[in-house]
Amino acid sequence: MIEIIKQNKIFAVIKSNNFQDSYNFAKACIDGGIKNIEIISTAPGAKKLIRELAQIEDIIVGAGTVLDISMAEQAIDLGAKFIVCPHTDPEIINYCKDRETSIISGAFTSSEIVNAWKLSVDMVKIFPASLLGPKYIKALKDPLPFVDIFVTGGINLENINEFLMSGVACVGISTALLDENKSINYYSVTESARKFMSKINEF
Repeated sequence: MIEIIKQNKIFAVIKSNNFQDSYNFAKACIDGGIKNIEIISTAPGAKKLIRELAQIEDIIVGAGTVLDISMAEQAIDLGAKFIVCPHTDPEIINYCKDRETSIISGAFTSSEIVNAWKLSVDMVKIFPASLLGPKYIKALKDPLPFVDIFVTGGINLENINEFLMSGVACVGISTALLDENKSINYYSVTESARKFMSKINEF
């Protein structure tokens, strides 16, 4: 599963104030070609959204902002294929391994990244990536080429190529998919998703 996730290269990170908006957001991303969908677990309607999107063929749905084993268990039972944590928690990692579910754990410094890697996470998430930029990621990857890094936070059409060239395995996008008013407009989100997929296909 993790190899398919890495091949897809891009995550749409879905969060809004209600289930219907989140569903419309996710569906527009899917129709625009994005196959990795991360549902923020703390958002309204997240459980229902994971369950419904997990039924769509060829779409890989996972849960983000998972803070404990209980949240991981609920998401996996609903059909989540991957779990994303903002931190590195050995208990969650071991639980996901036991459930044969991909696990992406948050880290920031080289020490935190190596610690997560030693715990056998599938990928390490760096957030917010825009805070230090692609040069920071490249500097990390030079001594740690064996660690798959997932970046999110501030990724857009203008800087995505730089992040991909820095050696990341995957990128996550959210607000960059919305229109200038930050509204969830199906057509603009679909078009934005297609533009991001065009960028991804260059690599």
